[in-house]
Amino acid sequence: MAISAQDKMLYVANKLGLTSLKDMQGSTRVVYDQITTAALDHTLFAGAGQRNFPLTNLGANGNQFQVDEALLVEQIGFFVPDAADGQNYSGLAGLSVKFDLVIGNKTVIKDAMVEFGGQQAFYNDGTGGSSVITLEGVGILIPPQVEFYVRASACVTSNRSSNSTRLGCYLFGTAALLNFNTTI
Repeated sequence: MAISAQDKMLYVANKLGLTSLKDMQGSTRVVYDQITTAALDHTLFAGAGQRNFPLTNLGANGNQFQVDEALLVEQIGFFVPDAADGQNYSGLAGLSVKFDLVIGNKTVIKDAMVEFGGQQAFYNDGTGGSSVITLEGVGILIPPQVEFYVRASACVTSNRSSNSTRLGCYLFGTAALLNFNTTI
């Protein structure tokens, strides 16, 4: 029997004592954040509450979801913002990204590489795509009210030398959102 994204979310929610999550509406969701200052190392999503759209789509809660809101991350993608305003971006263009995903105080993905020329799931303008890693069949749950962030470093794909660049990250997956059809 295969475990669905919803089953995994309910299991973790029950362990955390969030019994009302089963009454919520499932959906897909994409959250993103970008750092528009070139650097060797980036911590994405941390401090996102101080950035406005279009730099991030997380809003005032920053890098934690509200009560009874969770995200089962199924894909992680990276892109390069073209300018400081965050309005335009491109694929990694010869860069790869080494990253860690941290949820709460636990590193749940460590030293993973996303290579240039990956799946092109999030960005494709006909000339190149952002690189994406798929967490096929497992996903990683970010529970409600728990901080999360991505530590990432870009490197040149051909020789793995460090590269100072702007960087952005998408987390895509199955989300639990409030179900307004439930009687209070």
